[in-house]
Amino acid sequence: MSALAVVLCVLSDADWLSPAQHIRLMAVASVITGVVRLLADDPGTATLHGLVVGMCVTFDHAARCG
Repeated sequence: MSALAVVLCVLSDADWLSPAQHIRLMAVASVITGVVRLLADDPGTATLHGLVVGMCVTFDHAARCG
């Protein structure tokens, strides 16, 4: 979790990445940390209401875009 949180903090310093790559990297790091937080806070609700599935779809889309 802490390594992914650092990604979000240092992303603005990564001048070699294109704007699209910045967005994808931020989306992927945010979704992964979000899924971990959801499962840690309330795993039953997260799985019953499809929140994890929705976040995984977002992750898949962000990882494939390019």
